[in-house]
Amino acid sequence: MRRFIFGIAAFVFLAGFALAAGDPWKSKPFGQWDEKDIRKILNDSPWSKVIQVPAAWKTADESGGVPGPVTSNANQDHSPSGGIMGDRGAGAPPAAPQVPQATFIIRWVSSRVVREAVLRSTVLGGRMKEEDAEKQAAQAVDVYQVMIVGQDMKAFQGVDQKALAEKTYLLVKKTKQKVPAIGVEFQRGPDGKSVQAIAFAFPRKSAAGEPTLAPDEKGVEFNCTVGGANIRASFDLPKMENGQGRDL
Repeated sequence: MRRFIFGIAAFVFLAGFALAAGDPWKSKPFGQWDEKDIRKILNDSPWSKVIQVPAAWKTADESGGVPGPVTSNANQDHSPSGGIMGDRGAGAPPAAPQVPQATFIIRWVSSRVVREAVLRSTVLGGRMKEEDAEKQAAQAVDVYQVMIVGQDMKAFQGVDQKALAEKTYLLVKKTKQKVPAIGVEFQRGPDGKSVQAIAFAFPRKSAAGEPTLAPDEKGVEFNCTVGGANIRASFDLPKMENGQGRDL
């Protein structure tokens, strides 16, 4: 069943969020998760990666300043921290212009852990009964789904969905096989135009019926090119497990 996962999964928690001490998906059933547990799953878990990329679509003024020095590593699994430039002595060469950065969270939202976090949030918000959340959590999703969400989604504004799908794929680390996206869904703001989040669907099986991600596969990299930027996030599959095994 191809249901794209949005709701709380599209929320952005980048700065100042408190995290639970342990891994809630290991230590307790999702019916006992609190808001800190949900934030940890959506922001600091094997299913969620925080990355930073050069934002060619932004000006330095729009960025509000670049948080720290620009590096060549676009796949950073942490929130950007503020950097302080030291005083330059007389005669020192001028500083190279810094490229504005954009921060995104890449979430593997077809996993049961992430879906349970979304459902648990609706229960805590009084928008769903616990028994209904349990029923929905048990439903299988027949494709892999990966979501991009960020505070600045201007790069995706006006982008054709089909063209975006053609530039998005999963790279299987062991075989170097590229698994192309087979579906794209935009979540838009109240104005019906602004982009808040994007979910991509990938097949679980090849045309020959073979798993696209083998049971012994160790890693996969999500790749999406948009607005002159390559958005990449690597996922360590053996760490993406719940109490029932690998959870993708």
